[in-house]
Amino acid sequence: MAGWAQGGAKTGTQTVAPAEVQAAEPLPLTVSTDRASLAGHFARLIDRDHALGFGDVLRADAEGRFERQTVFRGAGQTPDIHWYRFDLLREAGAPADWIIELGEAYIDHLDLYVPDRAMAGDAAGYSIIRMGDFVPFSQRPMKTRLHTTRLTLPEGKPVSLYLRVESVSSITMRAAVYAVPDYAGLQVTNLLFLGVFFGVLAILIMGYVSLGMLLRDRALLAFTGYAGSVFVFYLFSGGIASILLPDMPGWLQNLVVGSSAFLGVAASASMWDRILDLRVRHPRLHWFYVGIRWMALLSLPSAVSWTYSITNPVVLLFATVGTLAGAVLSIVQAVRNPADTSARYYAVSGLIAIAGNTMTQFTVRGTLPVDWLFADPYQIAVLGTMLCLGTGLALRIRDLQRERVRAQEESAFATKRAEEQRTFIAMLSHEFRTPLAAIQGAAQMIELSGEVRVPSMQTRVRRIVETTRRMSDLVELFLSADALDQGALALKPEVVPLDLLMDESLDGLAGAENETRLSVTVEPTDRMLRVDLSFLGVAVTNLVRNALRYSPPQTAVRVTAHLAGQDLVIRVADQGHGMSPEEVERIGSIYFRASSSRGTKGAGLGLYMTQRIAAAHGGALTVESTLGVGSVFTIRLPAVGEPESDDVAVPSGADPLTVQ
Repeated sequence: MAGWAQGGAKTGTQTVAPAEVQAAEPLPLTVSTDRASLAGHFARLIDRDHALGFGDVLRADAEGRFERQTVFRGAGQTPDIHWYRFDLLREAGAPADWIIELGEAYIDHLDLYVPDRAMAGDAAGYSIIRMGDFVPFSQRPMKTRLHTTRLTLPEGKPVSLYLRVESVSSITMRAAVYAVPDYAGLQVTNLLFLGVFFGVLAILIMGYVSLGMLLRDRALLAFTGYAGSVFVFYLFSGGIASILLPDMPGWLQNLVVGSSAFLGVAASASMWDRILDLRVRHPRLHWFYVGIRWMALLSLPSAVSWTYSITNPVVLLFATVGTLAGAVLSIVQAVRNPADTSARYYAVSGLIAIAGNTMTQFTVRGTLPVDWLFADPYQIAVLGTMLCLGTGLALRIRDLQRERVRAQEESAFATKRAEEQRTFIAMLSHEFRTPLAAIQGAAQMIELSGEVRVPSMQTRVRRIVETTRRMSDLVELFLSADALDQGALALKPEVVPLDLLMDESLDGLAGAENETRLSVTVEPTDRMLRVDLSFLGVAVTNLVRNALRYSPPQTAVRVTAHLAGQDLVIRVADQGHGMSPEEVERIGSIYFRASSSRGTKGAGLGLYMTQRIAAAHGGALTVESTLGVGSVFTIRLPAVGEPESDDVAVPSGADPLTVQ
């Protein structure tokens, strides 16, 4: 400019001689001006090589290399240095003092070059006013959230201000001039929005972190982490933290802003993963969200380095894709299950977040003007996102509580029914014992008396004895199964040799037909074991009896017993009909009988008891079965082997082992 460009340019202690510069269309400041944007009254020059000093900039301006701009547009995350020239004109009668506000708050370096007539003679130089988040709040020219300073302008003469901008974060510049008396009053809209924004986030964080810890719900805790990271991000990037920490260094601000952004992405990925139960419903998408989480966490060190401009866009791209996928899955879930109202809120929250993030990226990269809204579009969208997510999670908690109450009621009802059934079975079994014993005793007396000589009558008497014995065994089986189910039956372990265990187990299966079909291998026979002989014998007997009963008469049943280390392994293999995988899964369920058992007698308690007896010894019952080939049942009891010793004695009163 003619009146202000002559003489040297004062840059700290350095003076450069600017060439003649000329301004066009300066911003007029009148007596009625309270606020005026500098949009349309500035020009820009980009220094890609970081090679221009202020004198070079003035010469470039004189050469017409500054580009006139009509609106403020973002430059994205760039290492380039941006120079701006602002043109002002204080008209006659307007006040001399004004306030210029520059933003955004998170820009690293803002060096404002202001004409200074304090230099000797008529020479007009430029003094530097340093601002930006690398200048501690306590050292700034004005103590405000954004970067502001006072200007004293001459009347009737155009003035050019030059601004040097350099930042690791995205450059989204805006500038406005305020009348000094009106500056504070014109901040009400922004301050009111910030108060609502931080207030809502604080309430959500405090409420949901308590619920998440109380319920141990990871989805709630992930949501709280996301809300907390957004709170911290905007607290520091919005300039509020600088007021609270007036001597905070710029590198710390960059670290917190970058880290909170990455942590927010990680928490958001975890939240979508949890609320949509992706591990169960969509395992591949689950790993995609796990990958996003780890990508964000591994990018944390870049928050204070030049690589932030590379890692941040990549992480944000994947975060946007993850949010979009979460919104789509929520929509699908809401369509498939209209009663799931929480899914609708998740979908809306995701769409709001995507819309806000898209508009922010358009703003940051210059597609939309910087000052088309009073605040960051994503910051406005976050408020709606958080409220929708919070509502959806509240409905989710309500649904979970209803399911929990329903499950408790069903469990209480099932427990009551089971108790009534047990009482009935126990009563019935006890009532059967006495008459069965009387019938069996009378039949045995008749059989032993020798008075019945007719063969057909002898057969009937033997049938009565066998039938009453089977019914007595069935009664005992019902009572033992109920005791095992209730944990009321105590096992009495004793030290016995392996061959005795197998002899006792197979003794009740003696018979010519069974002896030809059974193939028994026991090794080593004299190994001493600490087990409950009676109950483990019942378990083995059940397996062998089932194998003989449910396999063709001409096929062999192989029984093997051996030690694997200190573990006892008993295996029973048959060549029967086999079972389907669905039936194998139900083996051990009380009263369950496979389809191949139709037409044969049984109560479905044998394998149930075998499984519980094995579990009482600390072991397990496993099944391998193939339809049309046969089945292999294996009892494996860990750590039951005892060292061989000549002085091992069988204890008469071993400590009881209670079935759990």
